[in-house]
Amino acid sequence: MINSIPLDKPIEVLNITSINPLISKCDIKVCYVSDEPNRNNTIITKEMGKKLAASLPGSPIVGHYNKEDNDFEEHNRLLEFVDGKLTLTRDTKPYGFCDIHAPVWF
Repeated sequence: MINSIPLDKPIEVLNITSINPLISKCDIKVCYVSDEPNRNNTIITKEMGKKLAASLPGSPIVGHYNKEDNDFEEHNRLLEFVDGKLTLTRDTKPYGFCDIHAPVWF
């Protein structure tokens, strides 16, 4: 049994295993379950966590990698002024997917 504990960063990557030079397998902690607010002031109860977990198998893993911090950030967007108009552009890239047989724990 793994206990759900608060994270200091948006994600934590554990147990990295290289499959080949281009593919690795790992465990990723993306949230913690609690009746108390988390670091971004939201509450994910165990019931809600189970609902979220059901949508994970086969889901893409996308994010924004901050080279300066050497870390992944949230799903960023860029607000730019282009040709006299404001545009909103997603600043994320695909990095992998959740295995359809991956275990989910809280």
